[in-house]
Amino acid sequence: MRAAVEAGHAVALATSAGVQDAVGPELASEVEFLAAGAMPMEFSEDAARRTGADPFHPGPELIGEIFGGSRVDLGGADTISLGREWAPDLIVTETFDAIGPMVAADLGIPWHQVGIGPATPAVITEIERAAASRYRNAGLNPVEPRSYIDPCPPQMQDPEWSSRVPVLPLRTQAHRRPHDMAFELPAFADPAKPTVLVTLGTIFSDPDVLDTTVGAMAGHEVNVIATVGSSLRNPAAGDDGSRPSRRPDGVEVHYVPFVPLGQLLDRADLVVGAGGSGTVLGALAHGFPMVLWPQGADQPINAARAAAAGAAITVDSGDEIFLALRRVLGEDTFRDRAQAVAAENDARPSPADVVKEITQ
Repeated sequence: MRAAVEAGHAVALATSAGVQDAVGPELASEVEFLAAGAMPMEFSEDAARRTGADPFHPGPELIGEIFGGSRVDLGGADTISLGREWAPDLIVTETFDAIGPMVAADLGIPWHQVGIGPATPAVITEIERAAASRYRNAGLNPVEPRSYIDPCPPQMQDPEWSSRVPVLPLRTQAHRRPHDMAFELPAFADPAKPTVLVTLGTIFSDPDVLDTTVGAMAGHEVNVIATVGSSLRNPAAGDDGSRPSRRPDGVEVHYVPFVPLGQLLDRADLVVGAGGSGTVLGALAHGFPMVLWPQGADQPINAARAAAAGAAITVDSGDEIFLALRRVLGEDTFRDRAQAVAAENDARPSPADVVKEITQ
C-alpha cells in the first residue's frame, strides 16, 4: 500500500472496522479505510460452532470454513457494496481472503493474490471450496488472479509447489511502521553476549509457553528480549495478573509489549519463536537463524520450511529448546544458511517494482 501511494495511486484498505485503531499507525495518511465485516475471533468462532472444531488448532477444512465460509457470510455483502461505491481498478488480496476475489468478480476487474509465507495449496483449496457456494448465492463467477505475489524466498518455498498463475517474486521485509516510534530498551549489563529474541507472535502468546521458552535460556551465555504478544498483559509492569514472568538465573531478560518486528530484530542476533510467517520471514530477511516451537495455524509449515532451508531447528516441546539453542549458537551452518536466504531475498523485486508490474 505504501508503494502504491508513493507511485501516485489511490489506495483503500477494506477490512474489519474493529482493527482500524490497530492498523491506523501502519497506514499512509492517503490510504482510505473501508470498514466492513466481522472481526477474526467472531468469524472463527462462527465456523467453529458450525463444525465443532477447535479454532485455535484448525486443520485445512476448518480454515476453509473460517475464511471461505463464515468470513464471507459475515462481511462479503458489505464489502461488495463498498467496492461498488469506491470503484477500484485493481484489487490485491492475501491468500486467505475470499472476499476480495468476490469484489473483483462483481466489478469485473483484475485482482492479484499475495502470499504471507510458504504456499499452502491444501488450505487454499478448502477456502475456495467453502467460498464456491457463496459465489453461487451471490450470482458471481470466480476468476483466477492475474498473478501470485510471492514474498517467500525460494529456499523457504515448497519445491513441489507450482502456481496456476504467473508468480511475481517480492522482497520480504520485517514489519516496520512508516515512522517507527522510539523503542526504549534498557542496555544489557553485558552487551557482548548474543541477544535472543523470544517471540510467540500476537495470537499464540500463552503465558505458560512463554515462561517455558524463556526458562530454556538458562545455562546459555545470552541476553533475552521477550515479547508478550497481544493476548497477554505486560509482565514488565508487574501486571500479568497471576505471577511474575520467568527470569532464569544468570540470564538478563527484558520483556516488551508489542513492537514492530523490524525494531526488535535490529537489537537481536537470533530468534526463538513459534514460527509465524511474519517472524520467520522477517528473521530470514535479517539473516538470523532460529529455534522454532510451532503452536498452531500455519506455524508447523513455516517451521518445517525454515528447517529444510537449513536456517532453523524445529522442536516439538519446550524441553528440546535448550539443546537446539546450543546448536544454533555453536554451529555456524545455521547462520550461514540464514544469511544465504537473506542475500537471495535482497535481490528480489521491491514492493515498488511489483506495484509497477501489476498496474501496467
